[in-house]
Amino acid sequence: MGIQSLAYVTACATLIYGPATVLLWFESRQDRVQRQRQFQQEETDRKKAELHRAFYEAWGYWNGHRERSLGSKVDASQSGRIFEALIRLECQLRLNDYEKEANNFGFAIRTLENVDERLGEIGVALGLVTREYRQASAQPLK
Repeated sequence: MGIQSLAYVTACATLIYGPATVLLWFESRQDRVQRQRQFQQEETDRKKAELHRAFYEAWGYWNGHRERSLGSKVDASQSGRIFEALIRLECQLRLNDYEKEANNFGFAIRTLENVDERLGEIGVALGLVTREYRQASAQPLK
């Protein structure tokens, strides 16, 4: 086999394997992009689930606190759990870029004024409470 034959075989191999290598690189790149997109979606879904969980926990603790019988006493640990849930919700709002709602809610829980109203606004902003439901619950019965 001469030098020309080796050059010919090398040229043929390059013609075959060159485009195949480029296609393999492109496929690998597309796979990485798709995995990254999927990872980001899972991360977004996880953050949203944590925010929703914090909202329901805060709402539940606050409603339980508000609706308890007038004569019952709240011990320090129960009071701490209530405020922990409320502050966790405020932090989750900040982490998920709900700054206005977090600021309003933070002020409400530190002054204990209009907490119910702020929880309703947060529920509407998150899409967990419909505006009609919130308005209906805020209207006095006639």
